[in-house]
Amino acid sequence: MSVGRILRKINKKTIWLYAGAAILLITANPTKPSFTVGLVLVGLGETVRVWAAGYLQKNQVLVTNGPYGYVKNPLYVGTILITAGFCIMANNIYILAVAFFGFTFYYIPYKKKVESTRLKSLFGKSFADYDAQVDDYMPRRQPYEKGEGNWRFGNVFENSEEGIVALVVIGIILIGMRFWI
Repeated sequence: MSVGRILRKINKKTIWLYAGAAILLITANPTKPSFTVGLVLVGLGETVRVWAAGYLQKNQVLVTNGPYGYVKNPLYVGTILITAGFCIMANNIYILAVAFFGFTFYYIPYKKKVESTRLKSLFGKSFADYDAQVDDYMPRRQPYEKGEGNWRFGNVFENSEEGIVALVVIGIILIGMRFWI
């Protein structure tokens, strides 16, 4: 994901995300324990995102295998873990509270409506069955029985996850530098 592509994604809906990230970096006051716990959560979150991105074939296949066999929105689960991790890493509970409030009461309902409508129109009964059996954010104990889709390294790049990985690494470095500044 190039800088130009990131800048094109800044709009009135996303500006608060970038502003929150900037405030988090500016106010970061990491301690060794907060940085360590946060780093574990960020690493776990990015691992979930890469796992999910490797399966995702947007608008082509209703992927119900891999992480999608356990939870309907593994990319968002990974994002939640990354967000929590960065906030804990930076030792800023206030940004964490604001982020979870915004995600829970704005982003989730909006995305649920848009994505469910799109997936119903694309995949019909297959999506309806999957939707009824797999929760959006709480993982199942056993994977969905009708799993479809395979992990491909190329999908990670097709879904632009390398840009998220780069941003995560930059964020870790910038917050880590606060130890020495």
